[in-house]
Amino acid sequence: MKYNNLPCPCCKKPLRQEDDVVVCPVCATPQHRDCWMENGHCVNENLHGSGYVWSSDSAKTETVEETVSSSESKICHICGSENPSDSLHCGNCGALFGEDRQSESNGKTCAFCGKENDSDALHCKYCGAPVGINNPYVNDNPYLAGTGIAPDELIGGIKAGDIALYTQAASKRYLPKFRRFAKGKKLSFNFAAFFFAPYWFFYRKIYKAGIFFIALFVTASLMLSGYSTELIKCSDEYMNVMYGIDYEAATEEELAEHAKTLEQASAEFVAKAKKPMLIVFGVDILLHLICALIADRLYYKKLKDDIKLIDESVKEPNMRKLLISRKGGLAPLSFAASLLGYNSLVQLLVAGADMIMNSL
Repeated sequence: MKYNNLPCPCCKKPLRQEDDVVVCPVCATPQHRDCWMENGHCVNENLHGSGYVWSSDSAKTETVEETVSSSESKICHICGSENPSDSLHCGNCGALFGEDRQSESNGKTCAFCGKENDSDALHCKYCGAPVGINNPYVNDNPYLAGTGIAPDELIGGIKAGDIALYTQAASKRYLPKFRRFAKGKKLSFNFAAFFFAPYWFFYRKIYKAGIFFIALFVTASLMLSGYSTELIKCSDEYMNVMYGIDYEAATEEELAEHAKTLEQASAEFVAKAKKPMLIVFGVDILLHLICALIADRLYYKKLKDDIKLIDESVKEPNMRKLLISRKGGLAPLSFAASLLGYNSLVQLLVAGADMIMNSL
């Protein structure tokens, strides 16, 4: 057959000796019968009006041009458009070409929300989760990076991956603690809760415990207001004695006499302030210790309750991840509001109590 190995102008496959070939009676274009039947007419029917006549030479030229074109063109990894081989940017969408981006996108898929990000992204532009961390568990959960814990490991009946989503950046610290709780340990010490109680509970969204300890701290402040007032009075008396002399203008005899007076005032201050100081600071440290010892346990309990509630109501994986992350995480504004509210409330109540006592 004289058409042997020439490309079918329709499907571009070679015309073989054994193929069923149809030749157009108008333009003499050879093509597979199946191609003709599929189109319902000659593939070059639109050229018939111009007097087009097919020839084997034109078919060979088209084959060479197509081969060169396909080998020298660049396919955009963003929009799929074909571009010249020397293009630096896609002429259709403007995407930058690179050696590693010719055939497909090398973007980073967020392990948290499942959406695609740029290849140089450090955080997901949709949900903010870190992406591309070099960690064997990053595809399951980005917050497990550096923990060395498998995402499917069960801790108290909850997957470590879910706990990491809930605790987020602090997962490396809390996962070992929750492991110990799951094995029977009751308490652990939380330094952040010790120094920042009772506001820490609001920071970790443990609002019920936060309100309880706010009330406890306020009650303690009111009950100890008498001792606090006595301590302030002793301090004021001592400061009046200390600064009751002009050190620059005083003579040596006056300074020596003032030193004896100041020594006596110091002894009196210690005698008077010792009891209220021990009571006020002792109760305050005791409350902070209680918060520090039970904070992690309360956080663990809230985590389990929240995830259980989410599992009962949500089945879609990405939505479940999103809800776990939002239920957990941090609440900096709540921390600031609780700090401001506590101090304002204590000052208001103490001032009110002083007014009542003075009026009696």
